[in-house]
Amino acid sequence: MADIDDEELARAILTSFDTIAVVGLSTNPAKAAHAIPAALQGAGYRVIPVHPWADEILGEPYRSLRDVPTPVEIVDVFRPARDHQDALAPNAAAGRAVTRPHAACETRSCS
Repeated sequence: MADIDDEELARAILTSFDTIAVVGLSTNPAKAAHAIPAALQGAGYRVIPVHPWADEILGEPYRSLRDVPTPVEIVDVFRPARDHQDALAPNAAAGRAVTRPHAACETRSCS
């Protein structure tokens, strides 16, 4: 698992993979935690929504990363940094690439 905070490295990862699980995806289309994954999906990425209670967000969401039955290449987290490691713990042993928590999640609610 790699924490990505270098823009060049993040760009290289995004051009190398096409499956992105999104933890903390928002049900509100006006929030970054919905708009960014929607844009990624529109750009051709396979976005796997991960949300504990929503019935539909950019497809049918999984309740947790543990529930995703297919390989995930990138995990994008829209949760505050304090929740980041807990959200990603199931992926550490799987060697999945991981993006950094989004800055908006530290200053206001992003999901």
